Amino acid sequence: MKKILTSIFILLLAIKVSGQDINNYKYVIIPETFQFTEEVDKYRLNSLTKFLFEQNGFNTVMKTENKPSDLDTDRCLGLQTKLEDNSGLFVTKLVLKLLDCNDRVIFESKEGRSREKDFKNAYQEALRDAFSSIEELEYKYVKSAEQEKTPEVEVVAVPAIAAAEPSKDVEVDAEEEEEEEEEEEEEEESVADENEILEDTAPVARAERKIKTGSEFLFSGKSYNLKKTNQGLGLYQEDSSEPIAILIETNGGESYIYNSLTNQGVAYFDVTGNLIVEYLDRQKNEKISLTYKLKN
Repeated sequence: MKKILTSIFILLLAIKVSGQDINNYKYVIIPETFQFTEEVDKYRLNSLTKFLFEQNGFNTVMKTENKPSDLDTDRCLGLQTKLEDNSGLFVTKLVLKLLDCNDRVIFESKEGRSREKDFKNAYQEALRDAFSSIEELEYKYVKSAEQEKTPEVEVVAVPAIAAAEPSKDVEVDAEEEEEEEEEEEEEEESVADENEILEDTAPVARAERKIKTGSEFLFSGKSYNLKKTNQGLGLYQEDSSEPIAILIETNGGESYIYNSLTNQGVAYFDVTGNLIVEYLDRQKNEKISLTYKLKN
């Protein structure tokens, strides 16, 4: 009995320490596929994991997405998400783990359970149950002592080199002055042109983040449009009451998890607003890329 109590105490202590450490990590990285499912977002577990983390104040990044610059520079700012399936014959059991950049377990949830018979409902209920451990952490990102010690790069102003005064005995050539003035004017015009280019291209670069519901697309001679649903953005074929696929937003709308009746993958909007869908054809074992062109 004494050994059992000691083990429980050590386990609780480990969980408490992990809870304190977890605040020093800025991001949680979520895979599109958990190892035991072998399918992209099967049972919507990956999108639900993302949603529940964000609901508890975490910054989430899907594993295949472009990472924020600070995470790209220092991968140890993020925690990897791992979901373990310990299910039995009658009870679905899931344990959520967060691992650091050295694969050390920083946090392990309680075992979430469900007795639902439907697989999708059972896995989602077990995941929500496991997340009650995350809720208790009351996570809030705080820089670690090592991060605080990291010196900031100081920008030192370089003094301008004073131009040498011309000799009183030497007269400045009027033609040289005119040439200098012309060069200055050309430089100013060049800067103005660059600013105009930036102003013109900025809205295009932001197009992928401002795609609105109702946008119309063309693919294989047919029209499609996007509509909001309870699950995400629905991709509807013209005159159809049911979506052919659901897009679940990730990383602030820069990319999406793509779910259709037959395929699962990722989707995103390019700079011109076209919808790009990518998934793996398991029968041919090759990557498929589809482009839904935005109607102008």
